[in-house]
Parts: sequence; structure tokens; C-alpha cells
Amino acid sequence: MPKKQIFASILAIGELVSILIRKKNSRLISETIYLKSLSAFYADVMEKSAIMLQSVPDDQVWASLSFIQQYSINATDAIILRSALNIADTLRVLGHDLVLVTSDIRLANSAQSSNLVVWNPERDDQSSLEELISIQ
Repeated sequence: MPKKQIFASILAIGELVSILIRKKNSRLISETIYLKSLSAFYADVMEKSAIMLQSVPDDQVWASLSFIQQYSINATDAIILRSALNIADTLRVLGHDLVLVTSDIRLANSAQSSNLVVWNPERDDQSSLEELISIQ
């Protein structure tokens, strides 16, 4: 079985940091959990190379603009959707697929409308994710 790979847009770094800060500021997580989570994320990305960061070329930005109007999503989500679709196209040629992980409802709905598999960490349980990636 091929190794499971995690892809993320370079935009995900800022998104994750902003989510963690919002949760810390609203006291949903403690300062300690915030710092541990941020440290673990940076370690996964920078030290372990567990997450493959994908840059966003200009042509993907231009190609994403139609999604803003089509799905009424923001520019960042449109770029994420375009990037995910590009990665999914590549993976499908190789006999694999992509699972988009997002808790953003508009992005999730847009992705599903574009035939992407979506897993929402705020709604779906871990076993459903394991099932999704085991069939990929």
C-alpha cells in the first residue's frame, strides 16, 4: 500500500496560526495547549517533513477566481479549492485520491460540489477519517 501523504497549501500555515490564536483568545484552549499545538505543527512541517507544503503559483490564483462567484467563497478558500482539485487530478491519475480536511462549511460544500472527498474535524469523528484514507 502506498504511503499516506499530507499536502497543504502554504496558506495553511497562516490559517492554522490564526485559528489557534482565536481559540486561545476566546479561552477555548489554554496558552500551554496553544504553544504545544503550534510547536507540534511547526515540527511536523519543518523538521519531520510530514506535511508537503504546496506553493500557489499565479496561474492557480487566476484559475481560482471563478470559484469566488460560483460558490460564494472567499479568495483564500477559492485558492485552496483550486489547489486541492489540482492535487486530486494528479493523484487520481496514479489511482489515489485526496481527502480535503476543513471545518469551513462553504469550502466543504464547494469541494463536495467539485467531487472532492471532505472530512470536517469539528463534525466528523476520527474513525470516519481513517475509513476515508484507508480506501484511498
